[in-house]
Amino acid sequence: MAPRKSATKTEARERARRAAAESMAREQRLLELGEEFFVAQGEAEQIMETAEQRIAEIRAKAEQEAAQAKEAQSRVVAGMKGERVAVPEIAQRLELSAAEVRGLLKDSAAGAAGGDAGATGENGKADIGQETVEAPEQETVDA
Repeated sequence: MAPRKSATKTEARERARRAAAESMAREQRLLELGEEFFVAQGEAEQIMETAEQRIAEIRAKAEQEAAQAKEAQSRVVAGMKGERVAVPEIAQRLELSAAEVRGLLKDSAAGAAGGDAGATGENGKADIGQETVEAPEQETVDA
């Protein structure tokens, strides 16, 4: 005897439901995996942004500290020049070129003209490391 039409139809409906349920479960897994991917991507971008901010902060601090060290170099060269040491001798003593010494002297003069507060103390002396170097005397002109 052949199976009834209603039994065949019921079996077909059950197979279709199972296939649909498997498809929906697969789609749900794919959605969850996609969500996980985009969360990880956002985290990676945030990590890189934070790193870039830290790099910028570190670079700014390093540039500031390097500028302070360069100012200290200029003060030392100015102190040697204040002792009436010739540029070539300063260059030889500090293993620099004469042009580098002149550049440091120019920087020192620019810093002094710009009101470099930390360059000289109360009595006209510049602090360099632990030693004190006498600054050249300045004449005052009454107008």
